[in-house]
Amino acid sequence: MMFAPPRPEAKRAIARCKKAGIRPVMVTGDHKNTAQAIAEELRMLNKEDRVLTGRELKELSDEELKSVVQKVGVYARVSPEDKLRIVNVLQEQGEVVAMTGEPIIS
Repeated sequence: MMFAPPRPEAKRAIARCKKAGIRPVMVTGDHKNTAQAIAEELRMLNKEDRVLTGRELKELSDEELKSVVQKVGVYARVSPEDKLRIVNVLQEQGEVVAMTGEPIIS
């Protein structure tokens, strides 16, 4: 599997977030295996964290998503609509959500 390695500052940022009690979650369009490998390299995942694909996400009702959203550390192969749905569910549960990422260049 080939992927660009995470930037050096990413690992430090993830560690600082975790130390501050912030739970980082990856939401990406990347393939599931790629996303999981990057998340593992960044030490983002706990043993109980799940990796969920956009296809699996679409199969979940809103109630089902609400019951698993706190257990998912990586969402892979998701659409912009999926991202919005994830953010909305987290916010409904009282979470403060911030997003970072690479800008879309067209």
